[in-house]
Parts: sequence; structure tokens; C-alpha cells
Amino acid sequence: MVTCEVEARELSHAIAAHELEVHVQPQIDLATGEIVAVEGLSRWTHPTRGPVPPAEFVALAEASGSIHELGLFALRECCRIGRDWRERGYQLAIAVNVSPLQLETDRFFDELERQLAESGLPPADLIVEVTEAERIEDYAVVAGRLDIVQQWGVTVSIDDFGAGHSSIERAVGVHARELKLDRSLVARGDWDAVGDAVAMAQGSGMRVVAEGIETREQLEQIRTSGCDRAQGYYIARPCPPDDLGDRLGSFVR
Repeated sequence: MVTCEVEARELSHAIAAHELEVHVQPQIDLATGEIVAVEGLSRWTHPTRGPVPPAEFVALAEASGSIHELGLFALRECCRIGRDWRERGYQLAIAVNVSPLQLETDRFFDELERQLAESGLPPADLIVEVTEAERIEDYAVVAGRLDIVQQWGVTVSIDDFGAGHSSIERAVGVHARELKLDRSLVARGDWDAVGDAVAMAQGSGMRVVAEGIETREQLEQIRTSGCDRAQGYYIARPCPPDDLGDRLGSFVR
């Protein structure tokens, strides 16, 4: 069995050697049905073990300290993908996941500014998804940093709402402009709770995205609940950017 120490070294090597890749999963505007954004999702295919579940290697990265390198890899790739699509005439926002550990240092914010400048991606085309908001220790400091990011035009989104990691109050505390409903909330089918969350978030000026949509019924319920956007296997599975790019012309008007 491979030890955590060896796995951590392997992950660090994989990041440095550009062995990871970013796949994308579309989000649709529920009012129009159009693809308006994608979420960038890191993928790692181990040379002997094959695909490693993202939850596994992200947890490993956080435990080993390589989350900063993993996060910067994802940021660079998402900026590149967004720029390439814009050059092809597709104006889609792209979301990148950011660990609270990244927000504790100036490094992420410096790199974000640099990647936007070097890639030429308009800040309005980038969404920063903050995962596990309960782990942010100093909300005042993080909110101040994220305020600056949003002044550039980048959207801050709070992920995992409904999974016990986030709350409307915490989202408001970091001045987020978007709230993502966790797939577990959708899977439970507690549409009253979904409707309440949507009303509270929108009442605080946030856009609401529902993820984990796997059936037509869930899509219709989410639309009825007033969500702004939706994401999930029923709409499209994550895929390499080029695979989705080949289909965008038939979706985007």
C-alpha cells in the first residue's frame, strides 16, 4: 500500500510535471437554458493507479501543504481556458475552486492578479469559488482581500451551501456575490429548504447556482425554486475543454 508520504511526493511531482489537467462542467442560465459559465475541475490520472478521486488528492494536498501549488495550477489553467474561449468568440465565465488555506496568504492574491494580467482574461469572466467557508478563521481579513478582488471585477462564490460547511451569514461575511447549493441539498429533494435558501441569498444580493442536477424533475424543481443557474450530470458531465468547445456553437447564442 502506498503511504501518505509517498502519495504526497507523487502529487507534488505530478503538479510540477504538468501531469494534472482541468476538465470543465457547464452551468446554464435557468431563464434562457444557455450555457453561461463552466466550473474548472482538477483531474489526476496516476501512472499506475489510474484516476485518483478529486476529493482524495485535494485532501492530500491540504494535509501535505501542496494545496498552494495545486490551487495555482488550477488558476493558471482556468485563466488560459477562459482566454482561449474568448478568443474563439465564446464569452463564458469560468469558476476556479479555492481552498481557505490559499486565502490565508498573500500568495494567492498576488498570483491571481498576475494570471489575469498575463492571460488577458477579463476579471468579469472569472469566478473564485471558496470551498468550506467554515474554515476561514479571520473573516475580516479575508473579506478585505476578497473585496479588492471583486473591485477588479472577479466574482466571489461560496460553495457547498447545505452540506454543513457554509451559511448565508458566512457568505455575507465575505461579501460573496454568488452562493452554490450543494448537491446533497438537491439530492434530498427538500425543496422548501432550497426555496428558503434562494430567497435569503437573493435577498442579500447573491446569485444562486444549484449543482448536482441529475434528473429532469430536479431541474424543474430548481427552476421553480427561483435559482439563477444550474449544473450537474443531467445538463452535462465534466469533460476536457476542447470537447466542450466543439459543442459550444450549438448552445451559445
